[in-house]
Amino acid sequence: MKTRIILGSFMMCLLLGMPVMGWAAQGSATQGSATQGSATQGSATTVVKRLLDSVRSYKKDSPELSAQEKAVNSQAQKVAEETLAVKELAQRVLGPEWPKLKANEQKDFTQLLTSLFQKVAYPKSAEFFGDLQIEFRNEKITGAEAVVETMVSHPKEGQIDISYRLHQINNKWMIEDVLLDGVSLLTNVRSQIQQVIAKESYQGLVKRMREKLAES
Repeated sequence: MKTRIILGSFMMCLLLGMPVMGWAAQGSATQGSATQGSATQGSATTVVKRLLDSVRSYKKDSPELSAQEKAVNSQAQKVAEETLAVKELAQRVLGPEWPKLKANEQKDFTQLLTSLFQKVAYPKSAEFFGDLQIEFRNEKITGAEAVVETMVSHPKEGQIDISYRLHQINNKWMIEDVLLDGVSLLTNVRSQIQQVIAKESYQGLVKRMREKLAES
């Protein structure tokens, strides 16, 4: 499977065990100050690098983990919670379904999404990104929005442009989307989730997610 397809389907496979059925393009042009080079510069870039560094250090949970490895995992989870806008992600992927939920249901869905990141996404991300070379190339900031552009070098598939979109929440940069060659992963995931809800209901979506979590 090509690396671009692996990356494009990554989140849906993690959450639902589903293949991605297509792409939904979303413009990503922003204007503002830019920095180039392999070194991290600027707070938005620092947030992205911090997340990637912590996730790459994550070890799949098992009885064989040492106390030090468990501590590293706990720190990686903490960093991800501090840098990923999970609540905002939950609201955006559910779209019109979100306001239909009661407050406790919204909280439960957000926690379920968080658990999936912790139990499934982090170890899979560590495995995937562990041996890849990541170059931080550019940072663009417009007010409370930022885009951090990177290039991943894969030994078989070559170079892939991956950009991270961030938004300031409570004066902190939080990652809210990932773009592959300019295509929004969030938009793609939201489209797929809406199709699951339309076919199986919101309860069907949650059932799939809980089953995925139980498999981990």
